[in-house]
Amino acid sequence: MGTMTDEELAAIYRLLAEHHRNLAKEARLDVVQAYHADLARRLDDEAALIPKRRAIAERLRDREQQSMEERGEDDGGE
Repeated sequence: MGTMTDEELAAIYRLLAEHHRNLAKEARLDVVQAYHADLARRLDDEAALIPKRRAIAERLRDREQQSMEERGEDDGGE
């Protein structure tokens, strides 16, 4: 199985958020309602951050690769 796309991962988070919103609606105890509602909000927030985190990770990898290449060129010239 291949790597999930950002869209697929975000869709899973949104599906889980919807599930917890439904559980919150069905809950009879206030504390259980609050728990599921809070978890749903957190999952929605995480879904929104997935593309941003992926972009940051890619930029960091690119910088690391560039830094390694620069060091390799400097070392190779000596």
